[in-house]
Amino acid sequence: MTKKKEGEEKKGRALMPVVASIVDELRAAYGAARVNAAIAAGQQARREYLARVASDGPTLANRWLAAQKFPAGCFWAEEGGKEVGVQR
Repeated sequence: MTKKKEGEEKKGRALMPVVASIVDELRAAYGAARVNAAIAAGQQARREYLARVASDGPTLANRWLAAQKFPAGCFWAEEGGKEVGVQR
């Protein structure tokens, strides 16, 4: 996962304070590296999913998403109309 700029992370935390608090608890319980890897996997899957929806349509994109194994885990959260990661 690439390191986010401090301003970007603070902006995300301000937009999703409840999710940020839950992520902090998950990092404390499971370790930052593991949680960060799951968040990164969710974000990458979201980008790929949206690209597949645009090129192949939602049916094929949903099939692709359902077939993903996510060995690092996967993360999805929504707060205040903002989404992070991918939900399946």
